Amino acid sequence: MCRDKADWDDPLPDDLRPDWECWKAELLKLSELKILRCFILEGLGQAVSIQSPFSDASLSGYGQCSYVRLKTTDERVHSALVMAKARVAPLKPVSIPRLELQAAAISAKVSKVLETEMSYKDMSHHFWTDFKVVFGYIKNDTKIDSRCSSRIGFNELE
Repeated sequence: MCRDKADWDDPLPDDLRPDWECWKAELLKLSELKILRCFILEGLGQAVSIQSPFSDASLSGYGQCSYVRLKTTDERVHSALVMAKARVAPLKPVSIPRLELQAAAISAKVSKVLETEMSYKDMSHHFWTDFKVVFGYIKNDTKIDSRCSSRIGFNELE
């Protein structure tokens, strides 16, 4: 619709109407959705390692999801989704490397918010990406901000 430069009040095109009606009907199911808010399960013990997030992009869009991965002193592991963000790719063509970098930037911003908002001590971050260009930019010592923490690790998905 954006590409067709449709106005806000224009009627929905016939080819989009079935998808719209289906989506609207599924909204009623949201009342059944239950999301657990506790990230540490009862009886799990003391968390010693917390890690997040993943980022990715395509020509359609880009985004990230942050998980908390809790590893206890007795080597048990529990993971839970904490937060995710997604963006539709701009109408103006943008390269995949640029979109991957934007996804990684969102991951960094979300991690900062989570570190501030969550009350876990010594939270470590491991940013995961599947794109070598992002990994190269991150490893570039000439661009490192003095505020970067030594607790942040960067990993490449293979």
